Amino acid sequence: MNKKFTLVTLAAALMFSSCGNTIADNSDIRSTVSSDATSGTQTAPPPTESPADVVTTTSETVAVTTTTPTTTTLPVTTTEPPAESSYEFMNGCILAYSGTPQVRAMEEFYYSPENGRYLADCIDVFAESVGANVNTSLMLIPTSQEFYTPAELKDSYPDQKECADEVYGMMTSGIGVPINSVLEEHKAEYIYSRTDYHWQPLAAYYAAKVYAEQSGVDFADFESYEEVEREGYLGAFYSLNDIYPLEEYPDTFTYYKPANLDKLGVVFHDTYFSDGYEGQLFFEDNDLSSSYTVFVGTDDTILEIDTDAPNDRVLVIFKDSYGNALVPFLTSSFKKIYLCDNRFFDINSVSFAHDVGATDVLFALGAASSSSYDKIELIENNMYK
Repeated sequence: MNKKFTLVTLAAALMFSSCGNTIADNSDIRSTVSSDATSGTQTAPPPTESPADVVTTTSETVAVTTTTPTTTTLPVTTTEPPAESSYEFMNGCILAYSGTPQVRAMEEFYYSPENGRYLADCIDVFAESVGANVNTSLMLIPTSQEFYTPAELKDSYPDQKECADEVYGMMTSGIGVPINSVLEEHKAEYIYSRTDYHWQPLAAYYAAKVYAEQSGVDFADFESYEEVEREGYLGAFYSLNDIYPLEEYPDTFTYYKPANLDKLGVVFHDTYFSDGYEGQLFFEDNDLSSSYTVFVGTDDTILEIDTDAPNDRVLVIFKDSYGNALVPFLTSSFKKIYLCDNRFFDINSVSFAHDVGATDVLFALGAASSSSYDKIELIENNMYK
């Protein structure tokens, strides 16, 4: 069925305020939104402020890193959560397994079918605007709650895989990158921090592999990476949500440096893609409490990476903070990579993709984006700047 309504029509149907920019006359944009948007279903409560939306402050803690000199190998398992779980709600989060080495804080996940439709249609509009010669994909990255919620609470929250699959199924031009199943297979490994809302780089490796295989590009063996550990990491659940029971058992944050690191050309541009300066991919002196910023360093730039990948593929990643962890694992897969944060992007996203010669575009978003109107609206607004 031909799509007849604009994104603003769909957005107006949601239980929120104004939509901002609309699908209007634009030489680069084509209105492609379907009229069969989901309706009549219960909308999740308005999302509360997430640590992902807060600027992380640093402390005086000194980072202690350990570089593993031996060959990097994939882990087998970590310790499973206790058979008899305990949990409580603390400062807007679930705190589970207190007093054990498996203590973990988790964000509560909610899903809105209306916003899921809005997201799917935004990706479709972008995909049809840049054209069929550009592979436009969406990767919804699950939160730790998907894999570690105590059994007693499991039925109280939506299944994130089902929610992601619903969004992927709504798209007609965008390509879904399903990663929930592969992460489920590895959930006994250290794939999510316990003291922070982000995934660990190991999880990003598994997700990047799915995307590379789906895109038909090379993907470096895990053994080729240099492993670096940061002991004593206490993330945003501790520093921002004040969940102090996490302090007894801090995380080990482990990241991986690609073998072609010395061959990468890295330039940080401002959010208008004008001024730029040369930099590096890793910021290993960053404070221990800011360990997730050890790669990329900051969100408020447009990052350009030239690689030695044996192809002419140009990848543009539009992301929230979850997407940062994917980059080190794709430097052998695409000749050039641009990393753009939806929150800090001040030019037209469709024109940008055309101007840099994108062959591939990946929207890499934390799963909470599928239920956050404001985060989805960023994608729409960026198409009209």
